[in-house]
Amino acid sequence: MSVPHPGGDPNANLYAQLKRDVLDRVPQITAIEYVPDDIEAKQLRAIFDPTLLDPPTGPESPELTIKWYRQDPHDWFRINYTDPNTGFHAGWHQDEDHPDLGRAHFQYAAAEEDDRWGITFEHGTPSLILWEIVEDLLQEIRPTYQYANGEP
Repeated sequence: MSVPHPGGDPNANLYAQLKRDVLDRVPQITAIEYVPDDIEAKQLRAIFDPTLLDPPTGPESPELTIKWYRQDPHDWFRINYTDPNTGFHAGWHQDEDHPDLGRAHFQYAAAEEDDRWGITFEHGTPSLILWEIVEDLLQEIRPTYQYANGEP
């Protein structure tokens, strides 16, 4: 069961910043949506072009969803990648779900395996954290865990 965020509203200005500073700069992302809309903006959804990913996937478009709450002393966030073509899921969470893993953790689920472990980020600002996550997703996570059995 997921622990709810500790309170506060998502910051629509933060989502605009994450969109501009990170998501708009990722060539594999072809669309970015505010959910439910740009006024309420409770989360961001980035849609990947399945043919631009390496290795390609498809025909359906994978998604990255971002839910981020600014708060002291540490922000609460959940960033989740899902590929509907393979059933692969990866998540970077800074929440209270797994206190034994530290403040933040990574988790994934693919075919017959799943795992989670504690992580730390090199940077502390939301845009740079998201940039780290997107780079990790594209360069390490998808190739290593989504296709661990060698089949793209």
